[in-house]
Amino acid sequence: MRIDINACFGHWQYWDLPDRSADDLVALMDRHGIDQAAVLSLRGMILDWRKGNEETLFAAGRYPGRLVPFATISPFLGGSGGELERALDAGFRGVRLYPSFHSYRLDAEFVDEICGVAGQRDVPVMIPTRPMMNWRFAAIPIDTIGVVIDRHPNTMFILSGPNYLIESQAVVRILKRCPNAQYEISCLQGFNAVAKMAGEVGCERLLFGTGAVLNYPACNVAKLDHAELTDAQRAAIASENAASLLGLEG
Repeated sequence: MRIDINACFGHWQYWDLPDRSADDLVALMDRHGIDQAAVLSLRGMILDWRKGNEETLFAAGRYPGRLVPFATISPFLGGSGGELERALDAGFRGVRLYPSFHSYRLDAEFVDEICGVAGQRDVPVMIPTRPMMNWRFAAIPIDTIGVVIDRHPNTMFILSGPNYLIESQAVVRILKRCPNAQYEISCLQGFNAVAKMAGEVGCERLLFGTGAVLNYPACNVAKLDHAELTDAQRAAIASENAASLLGLEG
């Protein structure tokens, strides 16, 4: 079984994508053996988080048991902890924050408000350093995300976007320091990098992610399938850790 913790759908304004819609995403999941995916609409990342959340919830309703909705919220258009409460009451299972796209800083009171609500409601917060594996986008410094994680020890965080060398080293430092953080592997590169990361921090701290539809999911399926791991370690990363994090065991 595979649970993709980092997927999306919708219009991408920077260049044409071969797959865009929620239907396209589910077709990719079927093609590559991905059972469930935590998703959000790209409209929420780029343009309007309110309309994006509506699109995300609608898509999840069309594919129950396949698409798990994640919200995104910014301090603009009336974003607040109360809005996250309402989103979670509506069925969202986590929240992603995009300060680079939504023009706010990680030391803003808004971030602490969102992270506080997420901790109270026992849902994860994902703060991607970059939206996909593409060097065109400036990355948020990983250590600034680590500061947010330190401030909220009762909230679970998902690190998404860090790559290799100094970025993966920063991930290891944060995971060793912060028990309330996990790392999804969609942007991790390097020879046998998944197994090496698991050896550093433990397979229970890693999550399978693809970045679809911005990234092609086959790459990360192969990355995990060919990693030098035991079957138990591979299963933990592929689905068990995400199922526990999102409360999907049932």
